[in-house]
Amino acid sequence: MTKKNKQEGGLTDRQLKAIPHLVASTSQDKGCKAAGISRGTLHEWLKDPSFKAEFKSQRDQVIEGALDLLKGHISGAVEALVGLLPTKNEYLRRSVANDIIESVLRGKELEDLERRVAVLEKTMREKIK
Repeated sequence: MTKKNKQEGGLTDRQLKAIPHLVASTSQDKGCKAAGISRGTLHEWLKDPSFKAEFKSQRDQVIEGALDLLKGHISGAVEALVGLLPTKNEYLRRSVANDIIESVLRGKELEDLERRVAVLEKTMREKIK
């Protein structure tokens, strides 16, 4: 019988030790190998809501950390792109210009979408009252 860890939603020590390996790996196969479990075991564990929730929580933390790291370098990335605009290589210049234009347009679309969602949410709240 496997001992459950009561502080982590009833997950076993084996499950708790496996999750970081699974989350950090680039594929399920590699994660399972690093964790010392089979794919079948992982699929069985994923049927358990407690395991699935903890797995998702740790995966989300890793993703959030990666996004924070990327956000910290956004200014440098923008400066690098803008710095390439005066290049004599017309293909590179065109590619950089397209990247900048697409990024600005995507940002504008997201701003518009956020504004529209806010208006819809406000309208729905007013209708509920």
